[in-house]
Amino acid sequence: MPPSEIAFPLLLFSPKPRLKKILLQYYRAMKFTKRNIIPLLVFILSFASILRLVKISLLTSYSSPIFSALSIVEHPHNLLEEKEINFLYDLVSRKSPCNILVFGVETQYSYQISNINKGGITVFLEDNPAKIKASNSTSNTNNTRIHRVEYQTVAKNAYKILKHARQYQKDCYISATDSAKHDLHSNSSRKCKFISLVTNVPKEVYEVKWDLVIVDGPDGDKPETPGRMAAIYIAGVVARRSKNKNGTHVLVHDVDRMIEKWFSWEFLCDTNLVSSKGKFWDFNILAKPNVTTFCPT
Repeated sequence: MPPSEIAFPLLLFSPKPRLKKILLQYYRAMKFTKRNIIPLLVFILSFASILRLVKISLLTSYSSPIFSALSIVEHPHNLLEEKEINFLYDLVSRKSPCNILVFGVETQYSYQISNINKGGITVFLEDNPAKIKASNSTSNTNNTRIHRVEYQTVAKNAYKILKHARQYQKDCYISATDSAKHDLHSNSSRKCKFISLVTNVPKEVYEVKWDLVIVDGPDGDKPETPGRMAAIYIAGVVARRSKNKNGTHVLVHDVDRMIEKWFSWEFLCDTNLVSSKGKFWDFNILAKPNVTTFCPT
């Protein structure tokens, strides 16, 4: 078989013989042989491999192990898919009227949650003044309140915070589930720093029996954003303090990200996971007697 037909096998299957003949004549005029076509093919394949390696290195450029799981591509912040919206509204509808605590204010659904929960209490905790200002139309209506809180955390320190939680696991649990009035100056609270990682939290957050807690804030998509470490901890705290007979549901969004996964496993427990939809995990938390840790070891 001629070298040209070895190098370009597709020509052998050309549906038009005349076109095949013209292309073969052109190829012979270029004077390619087996010997000099191989280096050209090697160069093309090598160049393609280099481009692939460059692409991979760009997509994995974060130095923090936590943020290796976060996408560097900018997306509209926190937008829920239709199936997630329906999942959220269905859960609120089934429990309404009830007491709902929400970490984060999102224009996509916050007003609707409050509207569905007529006759119940809906409290939002938000750290972004712009979001609070934009949502003032829902404040103080239908027993809906929006409180501004401040997070003393950044997402890049999530692993250090997780290590602290594990080092003082019993103190964090005792501080979380103590039936007495919430006290930041108790011995357990002094050892467990989690409660102090969020300031300006109103007393009602720890005193109301919540039926549903939604964690969709604060921002946690970049290393310098607050992250949801403390929000998930407090969600686990108030769910256990509520001591509802049928449990308190805790809904965590963006569980495709490492921080949300790690801290949900740490404080909400995979054994309490009852359902999921899209980037939502739904936990049902029951307070259990004679327990000294959040999750079974």
